[in-house]
Amino acid sequence: MEVDQTVRDIENVEIQGATNVAEAGVRLLKSLVDEGADEERVDGVAERLKGARPTEPFLFNCIRVARSTGDYDRVLEQIEVSDRIDANGAPLVDEGDTVYTHCHSSSVTSVLETVASERGFRARVTETRPLYQGRETARELAQAGVPTRFYVDSGARIALREADIMLIGADAVLENGKVINKIGSEMFAEVAQGYGVPVYVVTNSWKYDPMSSFGYETEIEERASEEVWEDPPEEVDVVNYAFERIAPEKVDGIVSELGVHTPDAFVDAVGEAYPELTETVDGA
Repeated sequence: MEVDQTVRDIENVEIQGATNVAEAGVRLLKSLVDEGADEERVDGVAERLKGARPTEPFLFNCIRVARSTGDYDRVLEQIEVSDRIDANGAPLVDEGDTVYTHCHSSSVTSVLETVASERGFRARVTETRPLYQGRETARELAQAGVPTRFYVDSGARIALREADIMLIGADAVLENGKVINKIGSEMFAEVAQGYGVPVYVVTNSWKYDPMSSFGYETEIEERASEEVWEDPPEEVDVVNYAFERIAPEKVDGIVSELGVHTPDAFVDAVGEAYPELTETVDGA
């Protein structure tokens, strides 16, 4: 069944990246509406989708606005703004630069593929344990003709020592300017700061979490311990947080379809451009 398969693919990270997750979820709901499914059925599937990846405000925003307005095509248009993000992000990478990135972000790889079509640069990519999403990033950059070195996560300091700029994605941006991204991101941002390497987050602005403006904390997903260690001793408690928060002072800029902003300015820009994100929050 398409619903079950889509939910499983999101849970198992077969569908990778917040943008791809949001698109898959909205297209699934739109197909149910187009087929004439009743409201209870569509809402039930929407809840299953949101439960599949709890640290995905982009998915939540898209579902909420689509369900509140009924305008699924408008929401899909917002998901597909990569050309505008590319146009704002590509100028940050100069000819001959070395770019460091962590995990897999379709927004980051799209920017870097745009740069690769215009000028040469090198990439440094960390593996991103435990599910190794960095391999997909390295594969896509290599296919785009970018000379790419791949490091284990504990080699990030070596990779960053060679870098001119750090580009990472985001799973959420909070009202206080904090960015949520794959575990390890804040640690590597701190290393980058120590080397004087600027840190930029590349993201669709709808990854802003409007609930954070009302005091709600975006949930940090803790995934199954088996992803890290299939058969640990009973005395060992395996911790497998998927994401972490990056303090705004560790981020030089957030690149979105709205431009390049400091974290605080980004939050203001999203509120001005998309008031529907907060207007459709239940109980706000």
